Amino acid sequence: MDPKKLNELMEAAKQGDYSKLEEVKDMVSDEDYKKAMKIFNEYSQKSEEEILKELGRLKKIVPNQQEMIEKMIPFLDEEQKAKLDRILEILDDY
Repeated sequence: MDPKKLNELMEAAKQGDYSKLEEVKDMVSDEDYKKAMKIFNEYSQKSEEEILKELGRLKKIVPNQQEMIEKMIPFLDEEQKAKLDRILEILDDY
């Protein structure tokens, strides 16, 4: 997926713009779309602290997390990379 398009979709998700989700629906299987919607709805009501705790828990059980992060980095702009670095530092405490 085009990094610019991905950023646009991420911004729409942050702002709660559900109309953009229809664009994603055509790019993934129905099952994956339903999983993504379930996760989105589950986490949209949680505080930042709750989400960080959950990410901290996942960080401990995901075996190839560094590999996953390294695959994402080329798609991030400098601001996003800085945010990712800050989040990873915070997660070290969880």
